[in-house]
Amino acid sequence: MQRTRIFLAAAAALALSTTLFAQNSSPGYHSVTCYKLKPDSTAAFNKFESEEVRKIAQARVDLGEITGWYLLRAAVPMGESADCDYVVVALYPRTPHPFAGEVLASAIRKSGLNLTPEDYVRHRAEVLRIMSVAIFQNEAAVGMPKKGDYFQVNYMKVSDANFDDWIAYEKKVWQPMAESLVKDGKEDGWSLNVQVMPFGSDLPYQAVTVDVYPSEDAVFTEDPQFVDRFHKVHPDMEAGTTMEHFEKLRTRGRVALYSLDDIVAATH
Repeated sequence: MQRTRIFLAAAAALALSTTLFAQNSSPGYHSVTCYKLKPDSTAAFNKFESEEVRKIAQARVDLGEITGWYLLRAAVPMGESADCDYVVVALYPRTPHPFAGEVLASAIRKSGLNLTPEDYVRHRAEVLRIMSVAIFQNEAAVGMPKKGDYFQVNYMKVSDANFDDWIAYEKKVWQPMAESLVKDGKEDGWSLNVQVMPFGSDLPYQAVTVDVYPSEDAVFTEDPQFVDRFHKVHPDMEAGTTMEHFEKLRTRGRVALYSLDDIVAATH
């Protein structure tokens, strides 16, 4: 966890990744903002998202401030019990920073919209409540999500003593498996992400892995070739023993499912 603490010190000094999913990507960062929809605001939110949010997100990408943007909608759980109704993921080529002030003003100017930052914040507050904002470091990723995909987010509780071993084991064992699943069309992507802000052992999770499926049916359909696939990818390992070792390194505290409702990427 030493490198995480180094990042925290650097981020504080800067006042507070490249991509969340990209083949052979080097570590980058992304922000995750959790929103709850205000009562009876679905239609107003859809209008706000299409007329303002998406255009401003595209402007941020065109400016190079972010490299991509995802809008995720809660699928399971959903409703009042869900932590978030929507999640916005912004992918950063540099250290993430708050989306406010001149950063927001520049994006609005680039978008061509006739409104002020204060207008935008007011319109957002009319339909959404910001529940939380977190920053993640991208440790590993394969594949590329597309609109309509489903994100299965696995929230991992990992002790400091096990953290580096768990990261290394995910990269050694599951990353090659994910590459095989993506190659065969069983999944569209996978990523391993460490939460760096907020930070602390008292948090409900310290990291997430994300499995990206091409459909909701694919989420709930077991891979009938899993054991054969495992032996092909890892001929020197035994599947049961390997999974048992995962359980010793981390605890999967909960799993949530989101649909990828919108995506913004570079237009050139």
